[in-house]
Amino acid sequence: MKPVKSAVKMMPEAGLELPYEGAKEMLLVDNVENKEFLRNLLEAMYEELPAI
Repeated sequence: MKPVKSAVKMMPEAGLELPYEGAKEMLLVDNVENKEFLRNLLEAMYEELPAI
């Protein structure tokens, strides 16, 4: 996940990882089975993400 403030706040122990060579560091989400957590995370991040 993009390390925006809300994501960092929700996952304070998450490490930064490179998803592929040449990429920017992203937060590693280990809790991918928890649908409620993922929904809450995305809703919290929504306003901070750039519009495309």
